[in-house]
Amino acid sequence: YRTAMARRLYRRAEVAGRIALPAVPSMIDEYVTMCDSVFRGIGVSFSDEDLSKLRGILANELATAFAASPRSEIIITYECPAGFVVNYHVKAQWYSLEAEYEKWLALRKPPFFGTDPDARVLTLALEAQAPETFPILDVGAGTGRNTLPLARRGHSVDAVELTARFADMIRDEAKRESLNIRVLQQDIFDSTALLRQDYQLVILSEVVTDFRTTEQLRSVFKLATESLATGGHLVLNAFLTKDGYIPDGAAREFGQQCYSAIFTRLEFAAAAEGLSLDLESDESACDFEKANLPPDAWPPTNWYESWANGQDVFDLEREMSPVELRWLVYRKVD
Repeated sequence: YRTAMARRLYRRAEVAGRIALPAVPSMIDEYVTMCDSVFRGIGVSFSDEDLSKLRGILANELATAFAASPRSEIIITYECPAGFVVNYHVKAQWYSLEAEYEKWLALRKPPFFGTDPDARVLTLALEAQAPETFPILDVGAGTGRNTLPLARRGHSVDAVELTARFADMIRDEAKRESLNIRVLQQDIFDSTALLRQDYQLVILSEVVTDFRTTEQLRSVFKLATESLATGGHLVLNAFLTKDGYIPDGAAREFGQQCYSAIFTRLEFAAAAEGLSLDLESDESACDFEKANLPPDAWPPTNWYESWANGQDVFDLEREMSPVELRWLVYRKVD
């Protein structure tokens, strides 16, 4: 009798809810399973035909969202007004990279990326005995975490930044301190007309981690080849796979959603092929920064260490994670 009463009780329930998830098209099975479990939890069982229809709707919205931006999600709203019927709606939602960082400014407390410059970047800059003859290009300069300390050393720095408010922050500080900084508020791939051809150092810190394609990598290497003086360096960090791991579509898509775009060393080598750049070093970013930053500057943020070890994508201990953030340094040769 109790079970029979429970069935009647469930039919009297009025239920409504919302599920928001990053858009990862290759993980569609997980979305279908989650929805099915949630609906079963409120007493609604889907037939195979119902699940097939749900899957089709999810597939379409996931593809739309992810194609628009890696900063995308799908919103699933549902209601069960009474009885054993659920009404649901699936909607794609996305933001540009610039809009996403604008949200950071509104919701997060500074420092957004740490207070000190990257140790790997500073180590390369310190090789210059005369900073005034060592011009630097900082691509994706953010709030100026690398740009400002380098300019204070006496370097001429060109800072390229897409997010308007970040660019304004650098401009304001440069003006206040009378620093030799030129701020270019643009997408670096839109135009290189204003760039020099004699940089001694080109920096892409936490930039490749937002890339979507190997074509973007190739563009970076071409940019460095055209903009660096002979003997100058390109330094960048990127998530590379560990030996034996081949990322599938789901890993690549989810990695992009987690600011952790995944590449293989073969992809990096292919992107640099035929260009006048020699790879000089390939090191763990986490280990290098921990060993070389001032003790009070480690970790740079409360999220850096787990992020740099690939744990935002893979819920595993560091040693088991199949990817990690690496510092790669290339030298321009004749």
